[in-house]
Amino acid sequence: MKTKNVFLIFLLFFGVDLLFAQGENNNWYFGQYAALNFQNPTPVGISTSSMNALEACGSVSDNNGNLLFYMSGEKIWNKQNQIMPNGVLLPPNQNDSAQQLAIVKNPANSNQYYVFTTGENNYTNSNFRINYSIVDMTLANGLGDVVPASKNVAVLDNLGNIFMSEAVTIVPNSSDGSFWVLIPNGTKLYSYKLSNTGFNNGNPVISNLNFPVNLNQYQYYSIKSSPKVNNSSYSHYICISFWKNNIISNFPDSDSINKIYSFNSTTGQITSDFSLQVNGLRAYLPEFNKDASVLFLGYTNIYAVDLISSITGGVQSMEIYHEPSPATAFPIGSIQRNKHGDVYVNKPSSPYLGRITSPDVYSSNMGVNLTAVGLISGGTRYGLPQLIPVLETSGYYPCIDNLTLTSESNNIFYYEIGNKITTKDNYVIGSRHNITMQAGESVNLLNGTHIQAGAIYYAFIAPCGEKEEFNAKSKQNLQKDMILELDQEERKQRLQIKNIDIYPNPVSELLTVKTDLKIENVSVNDMSGKNINVTLRDNKVDVRNLPAGSYIITIETKEGKTTKKFIKK
Repeated sequence: MKTKNVFLIFLLFFGVDLLFAQGENNNWYFGQYAALNFQNPTPVGISTSSMNALEACGSVSDNNGNLLFYMSGEKIWNKQNQIMPNGVLLPPNQNDSAQQLAIVKNPANSNQYYVFTTGENNYTNSNFRINYSIVDMTLANGLGDVVPASKNVAVLDNLGNIFMSEAVTIVPNSSDGSFWVLIPNGTKLYSYKLSNTGFNNGNPVISNLNFPVNLNQYQYYSIKSSPKVNNSSYSHYICISFWKNNIISNFPDSDSINKIYSFNSTTGQITSDFSLQVNGLRAYLPEFNKDASVLFLGYTNIYAVDLISSITGGVQSMEIYHEPSPATAFPIGSIQRNKHGDVYVNKPSSPYLGRITSPDVYSSNMGVNLTAVGLISGGTRYGLPQLIPVLETSGYYPCIDNLTLTSESNNIFYYEIGNKITTKDNYVIGSRHNITMQAGESVNLLNGTHIQAGAIYYAFIAPCGEKEEFNAKSKQNLQKDMILELDQEERKQRLQIKNIDIYPNPVSELLTVKTDLKIENVSVNDMSGKNINVTLRDNKVDVRNLPAGSYIITIETKEGKTTKKFIKK
């Protein structure tokens, strides 16, 4: 009995670090020949990368933290920085502007990895579909290669059709050791199970998104999953973030729409327990902190959204970074949490990687240091690698006999113990904690226990496995269908400025700027930041001499500057 108690306390103190201590996420390869090693909390630069990735990128290491391979949406490199023999997935410029890709270990074969690549909703190019390939590390004399029969396999929807999306993420299913591959498209979320029997292609679990727009009609959106949360009704949050590249009549003053859902990793479905929609001008790229108590959203500015307050009351948010005026060359390109729970940000064409300060406690101490980590080689572009998912520990510890607590390291936690829970010494439930204790016989709060004002604390007696009473009470506190409106004053001013649009997009020859305002100047930059000479005549920009790819056009009028993204075919 005593041994059980000691082991459980060790898990509670060190559970988060154990979760992120996996070596699979030791190395990040990203951007223009940039790479970092995160074996220790202070990252170390790497100068040997051969990859120049505009947006989507990924890298994976073995359990001991040794690099296995890294990739863009077009190519896969081995640990010797060579393209794998079968590692060219697509021709150049066919998939360089997709936002996301995802890598996950094959549950049936520890030597293999599934890699999922995406593409923009560009129906003129069939290469922009969702694909998966399998990398086998036993091939090419142990350097790894793509299995020829499992290269660029189209992911199929429930009707057997290929489809397009530039959003993909993966959620662990700790109940059976499988994973869910999540892909939003149109009005649905498609959840594909990846287990020891393989990838369940063509047979997704489908959830209705109830998103304000049909994602099929637009190109730019992403999805992020939170770490596991300790809730008996759902296991994770997911955030779908959408950036409009043309006018949406229902949201004329909003550049981005973000919606946070509750997701159950046992069923693979969105649940009805939590829903928060965030509209704004400068909040498109999402990331959660390591305990899912805070969501960060950024583009030109960066905001922190307090998810704990969103469960128990009104939504709280604050701006933690404001782009200087006039704006510097590029907005934020990506926000990504690393294996230690640090949250990094990048501005394209920078020799630094930025970092959010104090990401784990929602307070005025939060901020952004854009020069936190210097890169010893290359520079950032628009993407950072998603974490390789690992199976997460359960959100509570059912039916262990007794538990003694002397401190509380979790913001949100559910204890379920067979007999007795005892707290003592310096056990504090802080003002932002949401702690529930269920014991079969007693909950004893001894000397040294403190519950601060503002804490949410439940304690009740019930046998292990019987949570119905608590569930009924806790769901009364959940706020459903919440909406948070960011930067409202600026949005009101924007409504006074007439809309500016560009078409066609993608474009072959002439890009038309549609506006009633007088255009004073236009400039075009490629995705590396290089300025491209173009001519403007009668509100038409001649792009015939531009190489195929993605570009940013800046349109200047007396009311200000408007930036748009376009694709040259």
